[in-house]
Amino acid sequence: MSKVMTMQAAIRDHVPDGAFVFVGGYICRPPFSAVHEIVRQQKKDLTITRSNAADDFDILIGAGCVRRFIATFISLGLYGLARCYRRSIEKGIPHKIEVEEYTNLSLPMMLMAGALGMPFVPVKDMVGTDLMRVSSFMGDGKFKMIESPFDGRPVMLVPALKPDVAVIHVQQADEDGNAQMWGIAGDCKWGANAAAKVIVSCERIVSRETVGKDPSRTIVPAFKTVAVVEEPFGAHPGYTPGFYDADFGFGTVYQQASNTVEGFQAFLDEWVYGVADRTEYTQRYIQKFGYAQFRRLQARFDWSYPVSYAY
Repeated sequence: MSKVMTMQAAIRDHVPDGAFVFVGGYICRPPFSAVHEIVRQQKKDLTITRSNAADDFDILIGAGCVRRFIATFISLGLYGLARCYRRSIEKGIPHKIEVEEYTNLSLPMMLMAGALGMPFVPVKDMVGTDLMRVSSFMGDGKFKMIESPFDGRPVMLVPALKPDVAVIHVQQADEDGNAQMWGIAGDCKWGANAAAKVIVSCERIVSRETVGKDPSRTIVPAFKTVAVVEEPFGAHPGYTPGFYDADFGFGTVYQQASNTVEGFQAFLDEWVYGVADRTEYTQRYIQKFGYAQFRRLQARFDWSYPVSYAY
């Protein structure tokens, strides 16, 4: 059964206020179209998570959509500190969020545990760090120390994470929701499958036959997916391998805008509230920066090593 719908409908129907949301996009394929729609619909009290959080999380925090953040770190990458996040923590603008910190290995393993149906998972990289001394809203449930039943050595356990919904952006999916991606994977596969349901944003919708020709690229099966949104340019200003590069110039635009509360609000007014959807966003981008710049971001087609899937 086709699950194709608009991003507006997907967010309206599947991301309620107070939801625990995994936002995909470790280094590449951030689901900016979905993030903008969450802001547009003024969702509230969300708990959000992902390793390597970046400007997509900063926007959600600055727009007041977030109550809690299960984090490894957040930054604007080449552009320095995440301004909205910092204002929230230091000044309570627009309100102070609660943060629970883990490492860049432990958090993906917590999502992996959730995806595999395990209640917890042992980790090593947090042992002996200050992360053991500081906890927030998870309290004593942040981790547990036990003795190994095999050799008696101390072992740290961290709980499985099971988001209510995952929002991811991938290269392609079929109408049923079988989602395929390539490039840097990060914790996207685990975060999506740990969630109770998945919203899939994709550059293109393809046939089930196309998906079946290379099934190893499928990271989310159809039965996990509740919505499929064909959203070209949906990860901009991030990049999607095979489609377009990161837009570093636009990243600077956001960094400069988010330096102040007024600048951030003006950015939202222009790029989020001022457009109805991703199509209008793309048209606005071309009008402002020119079609030549838009084309420069597009990936040049390049065959990989020839492979035959025939049998």
